Amino acid sequence: MVVCFLGDSTVQGIGDVLGLSWVGRLAQASFALDPARAATLTLCNLGVRGDSTLRVAARWQEETSRRQRPGEDLAFVFSYGAADRPQKVALPEAVAASRDMLGQAQALGRTLFVAPPPSSNPDWAVQNREVGQALLAVCAELGVPGFDLFPPLAGSKTYMAALAAGDTIHPDAAGYAEIAGLLRAWAPLAALLGL
Repeated sequence: MVVCFLGDSTVQGIGDVLGLSWVGRLAQASFALDPARAATLTLCNLGVRGDSTLRVAARWQEETSRRQRPGEDLAFVFSYGAADRPQKVALPEAVAASRDMLGQAQALGRTLFVAPPPSSNPDWAVQNREVGQALLAVCAELGVPGFDLFPPLAGSKTYMAALAAGDTIHPDAAGYAEIAGLLRAWAPLAALLGL
């Protein structure tokens, strides 16, 4: 199986000196439980710094299809929305693009969505919360499992300190480890990765 993680800089792992992001940490956890899985489960980090919802929507099909071998199952974990504000993407545009993208992905394989994490920049935090809630509503409408990172991380002293150690938007390695810990305990993703 190929699992493609699509999104922006927090998928890519900007600010993580270990270069793992939360995607790499989940891969490590999965393969530690079953080393043979490293030969049969391919995890592709397709995060791109600064990618808005619309940019992810424009590239996801081509990038994921290139990573699937004939007859191989494909799954998708989307996490985007945090770059919509600087890219001037209106919320209705993000909602419409997400509805199309997630709906099409569902027809191809298991599909999950992770809402944007908080920021210690108040304006950015408000935007992340607003877009995250709107996109989680789309997930509920489509029956796509969604995870809201915002509440647990906004209430975490560790995560907020991890943002302060960085640029207020991207956490340091400890922050990415906290995201990975939350997602490792999320049943739909745990089932997908064998955690």
